[in-house]
Amino acid sequence: MRRFLVAVMLVSCGAPASVNATLSPDASATRSLAPATNTPTATPRTPTPDPASLARCAAPQLRAVATGVMGTDAFLGAVFFANRGSAPCTLRGNPELVLLAKDGSPLDIMLASVTGGAPTIVVVPVSEFRQDPAGLGGAGATAPLQWSNYCDDVLAVAFRVTLPETGGMIDGTFVDLAGRPVAAFGAPRCDDAAGTSTLAVYPFQEPVR
Repeated sequence: MRRFLVAVMLVSCGAPASVNATLSPDASATRSLAPATNTPTATPRTPTPDPASLARCAAPQLRAVATGVMGTDAFLGAVFFANRGSAPCTLRGNPELVLLAKDGSPLDIMLASVTGGAPTIVVVPVSEFRQDPAGLGGAGATAPLQWSNYCDDVLAVAFRVTLPETGGMIDGTFVDLAGRPVAAFGAPRCDDAAGTSTLAVYPFQEPVR
């Protein structure tokens, strides 16, 4: 849970460079002391692949889930991506996200894409989602989101995310902060019944480890 909260706090505290909006279509660890005469051994590290040598991620090789929590003024969350393919790939830019009702129709919200300078290239290793009491594990990339002022009683039970650069579409499901499946997504409070409900989606970034 702490990993997720840190991720959304970092996003919500940052000032976006620009926002493009479009209307939706419808305990401590113990250590043993080694003798002073022992020679320390280095732990080998897997080198980080060069993003330029990797292909862009395509929808069929990715799985996506989303989770969130109510913040002070808005519902803060993220879409998490795992690479179920056979090799690392890259994501960059802004995904497009649509929240779907039980009948498959999009929720009536304004969709906003938040951008800021040159998009970061995120290397997505081959990975698998894991349930974890400390927070969903196994994500290779995230796309944070912020949702405000929702006054409808129709909840989102699924979502569809479209990858940039013709990467394709992924149908995703919702989980709680520990990675357990849930039937519906949370929603922000209703602040203005006559106002617009806005869902802002941020660019891809590496998950907080």
